[in-house]
Amino acid sequence: MLSFMDAKILAKNLRKSLASKAIEQSHSECLELVAQQFGLNDWNQLSARIATTAERATKQAPAMPRGWTITRQTDRATYRIGMDDEIHGAAQVACCYGREDGIALPADSYGVMMQSIDAAPYRGRKMALEALLTTDDADAASIWMRVDQALGQVLRFDNMLDRSGEGALQGTKPWTSRRIVLDIPEGAASLHFGLLLHGYGRVRVKDLTLREAQGEWPVTAANGKLLMEPTNLNFESAA
Repeated sequence: MLSFMDAKILAKNLRKSLASKAIEQSHSECLELVAQQFGLNDWNQLSARIATTAERATKQAPAMPRGWTITRQTDRATYRIGMDDEIHGAAQVACCYGREDGIALPADSYGVMMQSIDAAPYRGRKMALEALLTTDDADAASIWMRVDQALGQVLRFDNMLDRSGEGALQGTKPWTSRRIVLDIPEGAASLHFGLLLHGYGRVRVKDLTLREAQGEWPVTAANGKLLMEPTNLNFESAA
């Protein structure tokens, strides 16, 4: 689907369509009409927005923290993921496009960073993944954790998106604590956890910990090289 980033193509198509009805408009005049269709006063404003969006989308990706990866399902042209360049000890997932840019993201657009570890030391225990998160104009942002069997069968999973309370953060929120608690079955082979952003916006995370859950904490929900233990949870060193 064409967006405002395709303004020149839209103007060309509009000029051709008008010509077929014996209405003559120059390419420049059609660009002005396209700009108005996107709610802007003129082509100069639209041109400036295109330049800003293109610059943001092509900005150099941040360094990935050591021990962390980006999931294969993440569209790296849509999301910037890695160490936060403003806050020491934090990581971020940010959409390259603003909500006002007129670029419609697919419903399944996610930016996800993750880490995978061997489940052996945690079998038979109840583990808690905790972090502080802050968001800017986010559709939904959260931490997540999954427990897999050796053949990849999911045993436990919680990404907070379906919770009725203390779930994913939406909109713009200050630093907020979130926790996932999962029991680790004896048949578990691997643990996977990380940070996700659904749709537009930005999420930052810091003070991430994986530790034994306290007894009264309720359980919150029923691929790649494994690390032997959680690594670089304070995001201080690059890969």
